Amino acid sequence: MSAEVADGNTTSPTADGRDRRRRAYGRVYAVLMYVVALAYFGQAVLAGQFMSGSYDALRWHQYGATFTDVLLFCSLVTAALLRWHGKGKLWPFLAALTLLLANQAQNGAGAARLLSLHIPLGVAMIAGAFLVALRVRHAGEPGDTGTSA
Repeated sequence: MSAEVADGNTTSPTADGRDRRRRAYGRVYAVLMYVVALAYFGQAVLAGQFMSGSYDALRWHQYGATFTDVLLFCSLVTAALLRWHGKGKLWPFLAALTLLLANQAQNGAGAARLLSLHIPLGVAMIAGAFLVALRVRHAGEPGDTGTSA
């Protein structure tokens, strides 16, 4: 069963449901990635406070690392649903996976006190998260179907 739309094309209820799912997954992914970008900024602020002598900031910095792990895992699951259940784009999944893997390396470098890796990797992760946040409004668009029009 299909429905006639204003421009003369037909659309199926299945396609409409997929579009709604894709848009919903895209919105959830966008919110999560905005929060990741803000959390990374907060992590930089806490690191600066710790280096300035506020040693309690280190504990909050560690909590922030766990918080970003959870956010990025949720982002990865949402991006997977967006891609494979909603037939969306692949880049949100790859972006979430890359940030999650970088976050794990960052956590390891921080725990080992390898500041020569921890600080530059943190700067790169902040830049990456903000680039994703700038582009995230396109996450809920249809993915490439491999056909040309």
